[in-house]
Amino acid sequence: MRTYLTAAAAALLLQGAALAESKTITYTILKDGDPIGKETYVLDRDGDHTGVALTVDSAVRILFLDFKYHHTRTESWNGTKLEKLSADTDDDGTKHHVEIAAKENGTGFTVTTDGKPVLAPDDAFPLAQWNRAMAPHPVLIPVENDDKPYKVAVKDIGPDSLTIGGEKVATEHFSLSGDIERELWYDADGVLAKTTFRRRGFGIAIVRDN
Repeated sequence: MRTYLTAAAAALLLQGAALAESKTITYTILKDGDPIGKETYVLDRDGDHTGVALTVDSAVRILFLDFKYHHTRTESWNGTKLEKLSADTDDDGTKHHVEIAAKENGTGFTVTTDGKPVLAPDDAFPLAQWNRAMAPHPVLIPVENDDKPYKVAVKDIGPDSLTIGGEKVATEHFSLSGDIERELWYDADGVLAKTTFRRRGFGIAIVRDN
């Protein structure tokens, strides 16, 4: 009996180890086709729970001026439901801190930006664009420095194919317009493959490396 219980316990431990997974995903940030920075996501999955740690670093010269951007963020997900998010941004010396948490009643989020509460409608969702769960929402909560939710129109363009890490990847293409405008491509696992938008008049692309 003891041998059987030991074997059963070992099987459960192996099953738990199989469910737990850590994965690092990197992206290259391009300005008009030239690399200017990197995004790195570390996803720690354990059953339905996913912990996310994000680091973004970019540096760009515009005319004779150098601009640097640094952003770190942690997220906690239960399936496709975001439980909480904490973000710090240093935009060329201007710093911001954002805290977002799902309300206990399961409807909407509480949002604090730079220590001040931000009102967000119940149908709003944080702008965690790496996860396809964000894509269908018509109101997006900023995670960097703005203190007012973005209203967007979402269009599902449909299936598309991209080359990621030298391999063809089947994706689903979404287009956002309104307060923010960007194109988003997600792979079959619902993870961002690519996004494009304009910032300060320049074309920006964030493309997955692996």
